[in-house]
Amino acid sequence: MILTTKTTTQKVWLPQGETVRVDVANSSIQRIQIYGFLNLKTGQEHAIKTLKQNMVVTADALKQIRSIYPKQKIVLLWDNAGWHRGSVVQEFVKQDGNIEVIHFPKYAPEENPQEHVWKRGRSEITHNRFIDDIDAATDEFVMFLNSTTFPYTILGLSPVS
Repeated sequence: MILTTKTTTQKVWLPQGETVRVDVANSSIQRIQIYGFLNLKTGQEHAIKTLKQNMVVTADALKQIRSIYPKQKIVLLWDNAGWHRGSVVQEFVKQDGNIEVIHFPKYAPEENPQEHVWKRGRSEITHNRFIDDIDAATDEFVMFLNSTTFPYTILGLSPVS
């Protein structure tokens, strides 16, 4: 996911007759990337803040996830982003030997549990808010994700209570 300083709005409720005012950034838009890994068994999110999204950074993120789950089999349900399919990632998965990758069909974000996590995080943290400090906003976003349980059922798996 990419978090930006671009102001986004969802719903605004005001008393009747009041005017909506939305602050927007006049300077160039700043961006920070976030990798997210949702454990479908527990509902726990593992969000990682990065400056880029590419195959090298993706492999590094996978190393962090592997350190959290050192011996467990990991099944990655991924979209078709190019950095998920890069040679460095493929080599890491092959060397690990205990990671399986399943790619979602193209243009099917509603099938991806992680997309629901992003949506909730944006709704709770970044929508209807002027972001003047992208680092602080990203840290708040990641902290929210990593401290919130996201129950989701897919393929018969759901978080354990």
